[in-house]
Amino acid sequence: MDLMLRDKVVVITGASGGIGRALAEQFHAEGARLVLMGNSAYPALEALAREQRWSDHLLLKVDSTDADAMMAACARAAAHFGRLDVCIANAGRWTPEFALVHHASAQRIQDNIATNLLGSMWTARGFFAALERSGPRPDGHGASLIFIGSTAGRFGEKGHAEYAASKAAMHGLMMSLKNEIVELDPYGRVNLVEPGWTVTHMARAALDTPGV
Repeated sequence: MDLMLRDKVVVITGASGGIGRALAEQFHAEGARLVLMGNSAYPALEALAREQRWSDHLLLKVDSTDADAMMAACARAAAHFGRLDVCIANAGRWTPEFALVHHASAQRIQDNIATNLLGSMWTARGFFAALERSGPRPDGHGASLIFIGSTAGRFGEKGHAEYAASKAAMHGLMMSLKNEIVELDPYGRVNLVEPGWTVTHMARAALDTPGV
């Protein structure tokens, strides 16, 4: 089945691990041109690109919690490829240690919200700015912004309230931005995907633990 992704320019944040890596591999298999962003695990992203021998891609080291850096990264990617067609705000943070909210440190709470919610907003902001400059595609294939949420945002997660809250807030962000993107591209769309545990190379060790 032709998903019409060949030569589309696809931005993926948090592309070095887990779901981000799987997304990169699948979009590449569909013939997309990739803008892969990473930060703390950026060396792993470079290693992945070498291992896969990807062509027609751009690797960028950028902190998604830095609004100005995300704006600049999206502008650089758009300048490199001429435009941006798809953007997946995938970069995220989940603190593995169980902590009831009154035991969770303020820094832990702030870091999760900064990465999961604000990082997604800064990513969307950079993508929309690039889309405004380029305008919609002449072939009518609308721009697409995708947020990677979590089942925790819908059902909650005891001991990880800050993570669940940051993912739940993405719903309000999506519901707002779906009405903004059409100001830039009449066929544009914004969606939120809420996966649970997903079998990726990053999660496999945990999923192989008895009881998990």
